[in-house]
Amino acid sequence: MNTDIKRRYVVTELEHWNDISMLPPRFLTGFVFRGQGNYDWHIKSSLERMIERFHPLGEVQRRVYPAGYEHDMLKEFQWKYPKYEKLNIPREDEIIEWLSIMQHYGCPTRMVDFSYSPYVALFMAIDSAEGLNPSSIWCLNKLVLGMKYNREYKLKTEKSLDGLEEQNSQIYEDANLMLKDYIQERRKDYAPNIYLLQPRRVNERILQQQGLFAVPEKIDVSFEENLFSLVHNREPEEVPFKEIIDYSNSEKMFRPYDYFLIKIKIPHKFRLDITKSLYQMNISAETMYPGLEGLAKSLNRQLYTG
Repeated sequence: MNTDIKRRYVVTELEHWNDISMLPPRFLTGFVFRGQGNYDWHIKSSLERMIERFHPLGEVQRRVYPAGYEHDMLKEFQWKYPKYEKLNIPREDEIIEWLSIMQHYGCPTRMVDFSYSPYVALFMAIDSAEGLNPSSIWCLNKLVLGMKYNREYKLKTEKSLDGLEEQNSQIYEDANLMLKDYIQERRKDYAPNIYLLQPRRVNERILQQQGLFAVPEKIDVSFEENLFSLVHNREPEEVPFKEIIDYSNSEKMFRPYDYFLIKIKIPHKFRLDITKSLYQMNISAETMYPGLEGLAKSLNRQLYTG
């Protein structure tokens, strides 16, 4: 890790229901976002959660099974998928595309959903909240991840990447190669790391939710082990939300590494006002989820947002 850049992990709490709207777009576009219905929940992939259900005894069991489960589920899905879909069939070695389709239909994968939109993440946090528990938004600095990747790519290849499009394409290729090697057990020396990427075959849900995936490189440890390997302080600093607002509206904002990972607590008392505001922005279950699923889910809150 390059010690001249301090990648800070901070936690904060909304002081007013509309605080996020006080952050300017130039600041928000440096991040990707994930909403969770309970502030105390960890970020976990669906694969990680599945393994915990079947092997609840701790880390020893989790280290044994993830790669085997991933391999077996992928191979069975690839074998049976053409029975259900005749046209949109990825090549066998397009592992990112296969995992994206599997994730879409509810199969456990190592991928974790994020969104380019803080308001989509805010909706997801509120929509899955229960009782009086606060919910949360995780904000991950994609600019810092991009800088880190570019630096390591140049050290490895002695070449520089020409712009964001080439960077994203190379990240996709490197992540897909890593996944291929993982599936085929060509390598064992995986290091904790996170790739941020979009699949090349998008579905309606990804489009509506402005979605992308965080893909951990090492899955014999938790997703958060991969994530926290990238920060300098694994125990978060507590900061008032006003500090982030002031920072985002100052010239300091051009040092994006000042905040690498932000966890925002959303108190229960703001839930209804936020839901009404999102509804006015046309962010609701009906617009976030495709088809009849979205319509049915939207009726759950429609009466309270008028």
